[in-house]
Amino acid sequence: MEKTDDIVSSPSIDPNDRSSTELEKDDSEILLIQPFNVIPIPDSEFLHESIANCNKPICDDADLECILNMVNGTICEARAVIQSDPRGLFCYKCPKEYSHLGSKKSRHTFESPLERSEYSEASETIRHWLTIGDFEYSNMIPLVRDFIAKWQLSPETKCVVLTNTKRHDVPLKGSIYFIDAHFSRPTPRCPNPLAVAKVRFIVTVSSVLRDHYPVMVTYRFEGYRTLYYALGCRAINSRTFQRFYIDTILHTKLSFFAEICESRHGTIAAPKAMPNPKSMQ
Repeated sequence: MEKTDDIVSSPSIDPNDRSSTELEKDDSEILLIQPFNVIPIPDSEFLHESIANCNKPICDDADLECILNMVNGTICEARAVIQSDPRGLFCYKCPKEYSHLGSKKSRHTFESPLERSEYSEASETIRHWLTIGDFEYSNMIPLVRDFIAKWQLSPETKCVVLTNTKRHDVPLKGSIYFIDAHFSRPTPRCPNPLAVAKVRFIVTVSSVLRDHYPVMVTYRFEGYRTLYYALGCRAINSRTFQRFYIDTILHTKLSFFAEICESRHGTIAAPKAMPNPKSMQ
């Protein structure tokens, strides 16, 4: 059965971009959909060359012409960095659904408003989101777990959030971290089910934004290329579509394992005769 994404999120990732291909690594062996149209993403060498072409001078005195050239060069460099990040993982607007907290909590902590607004419900559910200035990988695990807890999944679906030691440093932009979430439906007869649906969370810590900005978190379902955003203007205003992906992945894997079992052992109505080990010797 062919599967398509009903919800448009972000463009696909250029396989020639090192910072993009790192996000493409997935443990899935079954690719369920075909790639979307690729938006080219400049690599780090192209970005360095673009910044070098800005010709920003170094002003040692109050030379107005030199200062003007320096301002123009700075704007040119900023534009080059922004254009090299079309997915908005390192360069993005500060989400409006977060209010800055000061005295009682960390000055780099954000909290969602008490009343509902026109912003994404997925972002409103996160009470405290880690910022760039206060980022620690260990503190992202409970945040991701709390974010997943808001999803409306099928009954008896269990989730475990796991650390991932992979890290990717992107020149001039920041760092990328990974967190894995595994979903399954254990039963009393099968407490350790074979079928597990995997979701990879990508945490990007920008080095070009200010410390009070929240870190950007995106996630991708196993076997799919669409990148979904956990916060910001690109976040999906839904907590139910995740159920479709997880149920589909689990059903596909269970069907695959069932076919293998049937080919080896047959069915209850028509079991296959097992060969006698002694007769084979």
